[in-house]
Amino acid sequence: MRTISAHDLPIVLQDGEFELRMREEGDMIVNFVKIPAGADFAEPFAQLEGGRCQCPHYGYVLKGRIYTDSEAGRQTYDAGDVFYWAPGHVPGAIDDSEYVDFAPKAEFLELIDGVRKAMGG
Repeated sequence: MRTISAHDLPIVLQDGEFELRMREEGDMIVNFVKIPAGADFAEPFAQLEGGRCQCPHYGYVLKGRIYTDSEAGRQTYDAGDVFYWAPGHVPGAIDDSEYVDFAPKAEFLELIDGVRKAMGG
């Protein structure tokens, strides 16, 4: 058993008020994400397959209100909500938000590589 504190994790992506802290745990990734109101990942995800994230995520909204856009439409998630994002989504934030999510390591590392390239890193 182990406890993971967000503040103990390294920041692996940062852009303005957006912050992604990440830790590898076996074949999974644990992410703590801070995302500012109005943030939308359509642009950094444009270079990904189908212009959407192809990695599944399970998570919990700690603060604020976030959303995902997919072929099925827009789904919103409020603080206290547990979520599952199937492959084929684009996330964004309605309010300043924080969430934790868990994703398969191989798929998530591929996603982060694509996002870093899109951000010029």
